[in-house]
Amino acid sequence: MLRKPILALTKNRNQLAQINTICGNPEDWFSSEIFVQNGLYSTSFDFFVNWENETICNEVWIKRISDTNSIYQQNTTQLLHEISKCDGKEESNRLYRFFKKQNIIEKYMLFVDINENEWENEGVYIVELDLSNKDTNKITYYNVEEIQDKIKNLRKKPASIGKAGLIYSTSSLEGYLSKQQFFWPGDVDTLLYDSNNEVVAIIEFKKHTKNSKIPFNEQKLSNYLSRDILKYKSLALLRDRFKTNLFVIYYPIPEDINYMIIEKLEGSPHSLLVSERYELKLPNKQYKNTMEDFAKRFITKILKQIT
Repeated sequence: MLRKPILALTKNRNQLAQINTICGNPEDWFSSEIFVQNGLYSTSFDFFVNWENETICNEVWIKRISDTNSIYQQNTTQLLHEISKCDGKEESNRLYRFFKKQNIIEKYMLFVDINENEWENEGVYIVELDLSNKDTNKITYYNVEEIQDKIKNLRKKPASIGKAGLIYSTSSLEGYLSKQQFFWPGDVDTLLYDSNNEVVAIIEFKKHTKNSKIPFNEQKLSNYLSRDILKYKSLALLRDRFKTNLFVIYYPIPEDINYMIIEKLEGSPHSLLVSERYELKLPNKQYKNTMEDFAKRFITKILKQIT
């Protein structure tokens, strides 16, 4: 059985990241189920920048967690069936068509979320399912050293997150690799696309916790740009690859704050700036109508499309 990754403490996968119990996670607000009524769909994936020439690689990874080692024995048909059960057949097919339209190689990376210190053990693999050609889907198995070589071939240049690595991650594998020169690729939190498979927006989420030293109303790009320059430069390069819009959404964990802050980023990848800034009321995840209302407000006010 496959499932989508969940943000948790790297060293204790049972300790999940904090959430706002009223509004839920941004992934809830931007689900295809909510936006489909307005002709839009959402997805998330990991992507690479070739840092030798600062271009976006034409290969993306979609990671899914397996609860058992059965993925090591399954064939292509069985793995595709598990992916369809996890993501939904309609959504899987729609995403396949999107990447084909965009001339991007789509690969699923499947693995068991073992303890971080077990990744160097023998017999532990990442299963790659290449969907770039549905008639000849190819399965490849990588151990942790081989996956780093693969990342190196795509990224070209090493980078560092720091000796401590990721405190929170969506898998123990990412936590392990975050201490290496060639860490797991960064992700796009949400990408919105339309029925013509054209990208409408790229969205980065920034969480505001109760321990934040910055008041929520002062959350802005300049607080983070210099220390997270590779992330924002990567997102800007992806924005340019798709010729689309890039937004950052700051959202609160404290439940006494009832709105989010949205910034539109413009400028070159080397000199990003905020061109527009908005506030939107948070939805209530318990009521679908507030989620649907949020989608309409985001589209009309932020994307400025007529629903």
